[in-house]
Amino acid sequence: MNLEIAKTLDTPYIFMEHGLIKIEGRSLPENVLKFFAPVKKWLEKYLKKPAEFTLIDLCVPYTNSSSIKQINDFLKDLNKQFLEGYDMKIKWSYDEDDDSVLEIGNDLESMLDIPFEYIITKTLDKQKVRLKVKNKKTGKTGEISQRYWETIKRNGHERDFELLKEI
Repeated sequence: MNLEIAKTLDTPYIFMEHGLIKIEGRSLPENVLKFFAPVKKWLEKYLKKPAEFTLIDLCVPYTNSSSIKQINDFLKDLNKQFLEGYDMKIKWSYDEDDDSVLEIGNDLESMLDIPFEYIITKTLDKQKVRLKVKNKKTGKTGEISQRYWETIKRNGHERDFELLKEI
């Protein structure tokens, strides 16, 4: 009865099993209702016989209001179970420099009875991390930033380069 949804550029990784609900990554799906439909279906089954303890691990650094509504809706359903005596905890991870994600966590916490634990993550300065790459077409090597490498991958050009090492 597990559910696993792979992460994409605009959708988070989701893993749900008995006692664990994990959502990690950007949540900007084009059709939020369609994307979260399997989550809702899994949760409906899970709530019929939940684990004695459920960890809800959330790390959504970029999200839209439609995704937050979906997350809020399923957290409210879980909150009902919490009030019936099932033990739960929400781990809300956010970047130390991102007050808006912290605020979303605070807003959700204010509407729920489930205890929250805030996890502060450190900002990785991707401009400072350098990579040595080789262009497969020309054979030339060069240094680029981690951020530029991510842009190359996002645009589908990763296959044109070989990542040699982190500098």
